[in-house]
Amino acid sequence: MKRIFLFVFGCILCSPLVSSAQSDTLRLTLPQAEAQFRQNNLQLMATKLGVDENKAYEFQAKLWNNPTLYVEQMPYNAQTKEVMPLRQRNSEQVVQVQQLLLLAGKRNKQLAIARTSTELANDRFFDLLRTLNYQLRATFYDLYYNQQALGVYEQEIGTLRQTVSLFQQQYDKGNIPLKDLARLKAYLFNLTTERQQLLLKLTDDQADMALLLNASPSVTFQPVLENTEAIQPAVGQLNLNELYKLAEKNRYDLKAYRDLAIQEKQNLALQKAMAVPDLSLQATYDRNAGYIPNYVGVGVGINLPVFNKNQGAIKAATIRTQSSQQATNAYALQVDTDVRRAYQKVQQTDQVYRTFDQKFNGDFGRLIEGVTANYRKQNIDVVEFLDFFDSYKASQIQYNQLQNNRMQGLEELNFAVGTNLFTK
Repeated sequence: MKRIFLFVFGCILCSPLVSSAQSDTLRLTLPQAEAQFRQNNLQLMATKLGVDENKAYEFQAKLWNNPTLYVEQMPYNAQTKEVMPLRQRNSEQVVQVQQLLLLAGKRNKQLAIARTSTELANDRFFDLLRTLNYQLRATFYDLYYNQQALGVYEQEIGTLRQTVSLFQQQYDKGNIPLKDLARLKAYLFNLTTERQQLLLKLTDDQADMALLLNASPSVTFQPVLENTEAIQPAVGQLNLNELYKLAEKNRYDLKAYRDLAIQEKQNLALQKAMAVPDLSLQATYDRNAGYIPNYVGVGVGINLPVFNKNQGAIKAATIRTQSSQQATNAYALQVDTDVRRAYQKVQQTDQVYRTFDQKFNGDFGRLIEGVTANYRKQNIDVVEFLDFFDSYKASQIQYNQLQNNRMQGLEELNFAVGTNLFTK
């Protein structure tokens, strides 16, 4: 019974380890990756808190200035020898209350600036979302196609290792020359080196995905790519002028420039209002005033704008308004340039993709199987065999890279426009 208990207990302890090992490889589609990214990305969380922070400043701008209370008490009456006398006939107490009133709409203008600051924080959040989402999608496709390319290398290296092993046996028996075996080993070494370079790229892609998804570095992501052929007709229907309009609407970095220009205009209006002095209302109570007992008075105070009319701040705000407008115009031109460049790249890569015969790789794959079999039977020499072998690898890798370039170009266009043009 004790042995049975230990066996069952050991199985229970080991089961989570098995589950954990199985969960180290995570298969996910692009929509699943985007959903996890929006929920877990730390940069998005931090920037979203910046929006909430500006909303708090906006709330603060709505509040009125606090009143000021002034109390004056006689500390010592030299005639009666009393310390802090509180009796009316022996001491004097003065109480004043002041309230500052902002004139020329300063409070509303400050509130407008605070609201625009909240809009700017919102713009930064959505622009960061656009940038990181582009990085996620680009990394997703790069990871997928690099893994496909790795499969090609694994297949070729596996086949070539078997061939080298067979010919090593034949060489040991003296049936084939050393130069043929050396060429096979050299080509195998070249394939292994190329595979190692690809593994380094995959390591970078895996690290980027883990960072974007806020996942454990030990997780290996295996992207599952859905059918991308459905977006082919949509690429041909793209209109450059419509893309310009979409970018004007969806590029939050451009909106941030425009909101900043609006805020500079609001600041100019505030600086002009600051030239108008504020009003201070005052109420005074004096219990033992020299004029009459229990004196109550009201007063009004205002600065006289004789020397300082806020001229320098108004001039600086005017210059900043002009500068921000010029910067907005320049950035709008940059956005149009980004859209046009991405549009031209998409058209070029999609055209090349459409002209490629996708049946070619399948036919070539069957051909290389026959070539490998004939070489093992020594019906063809090593030069011809390696030529076919290298051509097969190059065609597979180039077609894989062509597909990757096409998807990367589409994502670059989405990034330039600020929205996904190919959502089903």
